[in-house]
Amino acid sequence: MQFDWPTPDQMIYRITRLRRLVAFAVAIPVCVFLIGSLIDPSFMAPDRATLASIAVALLVGGHVVLFPNAPVETISLSLVVTGLAVAAPWIKALSLLAPVEHASAALVILVALSMLLAGFLMAVLQFVFDVLMSVGPSIRLRLRAAIDVPCSASVARNQFALQPGTRRGRIMTGKPDDNGFFDVAIVAPQVADPENPTQPMVAHVAAKTLALTETEQQTMLVVPGGGVTVTSETFVPTENGCTVQISELPGDFTLGMHLMFWLTDQQMDNLTETADMITGQPSRANGLAHGVSFLSVANAVLSPRPPVVDGAD
Repeated sequence: MQFDWPTPDQMIYRITRLRRLVAFAVAIPVCVFLIGSLIDPSFMAPDRATLASIAVALLVGGHVVLFPNAPVETISLSLVVTGLAVAAPWIKALSLLAPVEHASAALVILVALSMLLAGFLMAVLQFVFDVLMSVGPSIRLRLRAAIDVPCSASVARNQFALQPGTRRGRIMTGKPDDNGFFDVAIVAPQVADPENPTQPMVAHVAAKTLALTETEQQTMLVVPGGGVTVTSETFVPTENGCTVQISELPGDFTLGMHLMFWLTDQQMDNLTETADMITGQPSRANGLAHGVSFLSVANAVLSPRPPVVDGAD
């Protein structure tokens, strides 16, 4: 999948939208650095702890700007950087065991090996977190968000609410069947189709309109696994347009999924995607951004694949 450099507006948006993820990922190493320096200054001097904290904040911020759809990797990066900082004194001490004339070379080799180990640990942690996020019972917690858009309530309802036989951005809906259910196809540009890696993933759910008025709509979504999500959308007219309020009750979210949904502010990102489409401004939503991660880039650099040659040529 192609990597796209973010625009200045996208950079600002990603930092703002992923602010909770950034704060969480930065808090882990900062607490270790500052508390460790206060308890034992020999571990890390207070001034160095402050500089290290600033460096980690910049590193995490840069990661979410470049790789907005890799939140688990962001957390893994934070933990690995913390481990490297803690292990740094031992790495230097270990290099001093080599003969004096080879101490510098030994330090370089140890640092290089530490970086390779850090990459491996990032991949392991990411796998573990992905597994933990999907295990456990489903927890029914309501998700709420609201956004102001410069249009009438009827226009907002036509754009935000799912309706049969329409196409809106990366969402296409079919005609309703005898029971009122209609198919919803959602293109996920940041996820590749396992059967066709050159094409984006297309997810399918079944939807049914439960209630519909001029300013409100309730919709039921049924995922292939059988999970049911009920969405309620309200469109309140204002002086400058209308306020879109959405409330969802997912039926297949575990506690880890809820936590990640909250850390990435996913509900607001979904609303921003449609709001940008209404206003006609360039898209900022992470849901439309690439799905490239730091580890995928590193893997492509370290083990590049030869280009596929078309047999017809």
